[in-house]
Amino acid sequence: MTDATVPEGHQGLHGFLYGEGGAEAHAAAGGYYVREGEDDGTTLVPTEQYFTARDGEKPLGVYALYDDRRNLQYVGYSRNLVLAVKAHFQRVGEERCAFVRALVFANKAMATRTNLEQEARNWLEDAGTLPPGNGVEKELWEGTAINAAAMSPVELAEYEEKKLKMRKAMGENLADAVEGETLDSAQRRLNLIKAVEGDDWSAVIDGQTAETGPLRTAQAQAAAETIVSPFARASVHRSVGNAEAQPSVALTVAAVDAALEEVRPYLIADGGNVEVADVSNGVVMLRLQGACGTCPSSTATMKMGIERSLRATFGDALKEVMQIDQIDTSASVAAVDEHLNVLRPAIKNYGGMVTVISVEHGVCKVQFEGPPPIGMGVQAAIKDKFPDITKVELV
Repeated sequence: MTDATVPEGHQGLHGFLYGEGGAEAHAAAGGYYVREGEDDGTTLVPTEQYFTARDGEKPLGVYALYDDRRNLQYVGYSRNLVLAVKAHFQRVGEERCAFVRALVFANKAMATRTNLEQEARNWLEDAGTLPPGNGVEKELWEGTAINAAAMSPVELAEYEEKKLKMRKAMGENLADAVEGETLDSAQRRLNLIKAVEGDDWSAVIDGQTAETGPLRTAQAQAAAETIVSPFARASVHRSVGNAEAQPSVALTVAAVDAALEEVRPYLIADGGNVEVADVSNGVVMLRLQGACGTCPSSTATMKMGIERSLRATFGDALKEVMQIDQIDTSASVAAVDEHLNVLRPAIKNYGGMVTVISVEHGVCKVQFEGPPPIGMGVQAAIKDKFPDITKVELV
């Protein structure tokens, strides 16, 4: 849309919303100079430096936040990266929001919500584990309220303008003052009343207040996975893997075993432990024991705790950390039947029974008697435990 195509009856409001030539300016709003080496998603920039260099700008894209030890804390996306990062900074503080890594979408046509979510999801997958801010501390990092104290004067003025426009779009009486309203806000409200007098309009362009878009779909999907690993807890996550690398320490079974003393207390507290099986050519092979071996978050335990601790000790001498002797999750009649033993007491209490008949080609047939909701629970329990079972038939 251009100014020439705005209906005459809407020009008073349009002029207030976008100004003279505002349709064209609005289409180009948020223009941003992409900084080579800082906006390509590869560089960690101190957050204070990031704010100062981009005050009043609105880069759009995906971002990751790191603490002062450069440990990943949060991944998200936003249509205003500066304001989004400032909000996190205000919520958790500089120590835990010390660095930002950002990928700016220079091509606005590609910056759809779907593409932003997918790129953020890719970053989470590349991390190999769920950061605290996307998992156990999601509510703390995301929040819902917009903190005006985090905004620069330019950002605050724009926010007030858009809030005012939305009030009008929602049919509120703008003649009424708002509690705590500043003089600038009051003047903008009066200007809007004057601009729309006599106008017959019905809507404000979608997205007036959609400045920030914290990661939703990707986070909901990732957070749905239960975090059991002790290293997913922020306090533990930040307390391990901070030793200086010691190149003079030979990478041997004994040295690795000694280095693991840093993480053992956390594993033991959760009913598990770790054993060094072998060390060869820079590759460390470990065996998780007890609850850690059967835990669905064993990958998080390896990545967030054990591997970080070993890399901090051995540096580049450590090529890879491998988990061996993981629990066998392949399905068989005996394995499924044994897994259902934990459900049988509850099924029996409801007057039901369950027997595994067969497991073939990804289909598990189960003889079941009892309430339908319990049957659905049986199906879910089997499919969650055995990835190679794609269908559970109740007969």
